[in-house]
Amino acid sequence: MKIKPDHLEHIKTAIDELWTRYDKQSLISEYEKGNFPRSGKVKDLQMRFCFDLAYGAGLNKFFCELYTYLDDTHIYTALKVVCPKVERKY
Repeated sequence: MKIKPDHLEHIKTAIDELWTRYDKQSLISEYEKGNFPRSGKVKDLQMRFCFDLAYGAGLNKFFCELYTYLDDTHIYTALKVVCPKVERKY
């Protein structure tokens, strides 16, 4: 992974904090069933889930700093490390 370890830790901490506000299993289940806005247009459910979690954790501004040395594929790789897996069931 190209991301710096301290930046990955920041992302992990923010996502972990998000789980204190939401029920992890319920949210995973909702995504797997397609119970979220514009689910019918989603091509890559895991990517949508990861970036939605990042947005919910307030990481958008932090990502702006990461774009100085990373692109979306690098950020997505880091998010896949810290976000749970989802499987499309709809």
